Amino acid sequence: MQFTRKPRRPPVINIINLIDILIVLLIFYIATTVFKKSEPKIKIAVPSSTQATVTTSDTLPSIIYVTKDNTIYLDDAPVDADKLGDMLKSRLAADPNFKVAMKGDKEAPFGAIVQVLDAAHAAGITNLPTFSTPKPAEGGATGP
Repeated sequence: MQFTRKPRRPPVINIINLIDILIVLLIFYIATTVFKKSEPKIKIAVPSSTQATVTTSDTLPSIIYVTKDNTIYLDDAPVDADKLGDMLKSRLAADPNFKVAMKGDKEAPFGAIVQVLDAAHAAGITNLPTFSTPKPAEGGATGP
């Protein structure tokens, strides 16, 4: 005796749900990479200040880092303090709108910071902004 078999339906994978999940992940990755700020892997503890203000700018300046072990970086590359002035001068000659700022560790030797200031002054940069973190005022009082 022969039994009749029911015809088997081929398995169906519903890929619409998979596409929805992939689109959400893609949007998440795009949003997190676009808004991520470029920070080098240099560890610097910025000193705090009661007079510090938060400013925003359209173009981000190049940053000179001074670490606590007396190392000076221009953006991500380590730089010799003697060659820093020439590098800043060449960048300023190439782009008249060149901006630079300094981010020094609170335990950085003062001599290294003076070398950076001298190099910037030799390159023709008279105003070198520095980074600090705002310190909350005690007792709710504001500055003078």
